[in-house]
Amino acid sequence: MSIIKVPQLKIIGQVSLSSQIDPNGSFYSMWQELAADPQTAKIDQQLLKDFGQTNRVGLVVFAPESYLYWSGVAVPADFTVPENWQSYILPAGRAFEFQQAAPAFMPQIPVNLLLSKTFDQAKAEDVKLPESLGHAQQPYFLEESKFTDIEQIDQQRYLVYLSDEIEALEDDLD
Repeated sequence: MSIIKVPQLKIIGQVSLSSQIDPNGSFYSMWQELAADPQTAKIDQQLLKDFGQTNRVGLVVFAPESYLYWSGVAVPADFTVPENWQSYILPAGRAFEFQQAAPAFMPQIPVNLLLSKTFDQAKAEDVKLPESLGHAQQPYFLEESKFTDIEQIDQQRYLVYLSDEIEALEDDLD
């Protein structure tokens, strides 16, 4: 099984509402804005200098009726957040990990397709994921791509956090 412990992760970048999704079901326009931001190249240079690797992360934070989508970069906890950027601290947890055999950073792929592929892999490995990520205590789906050269992806993985589901208020109304 591909169940791993995931350490706390600081993500910096941009956050989008579910209503800001592109017509094809991706957040490609947000990724294009991030790539065009001069701060992104500076962050990549700093991470490559300090760690020999940079990254891109897409994070979906689910709620019962909606979700937020983060497009950004995972950085050390003490990393200064650039002006006009936002940060999110993803808590430590346990997650199902699905590593992409042929990594390719393609942010134009619809988010629901990536999530569905990850759920299919969990089912194939007989791993039970939360039925409703919107009701999970850790409602996270993370895509992480790592690069030693920004033009060539080295590693890519998808994580669905494993946690108990919170009883929905409407369950008490019956």
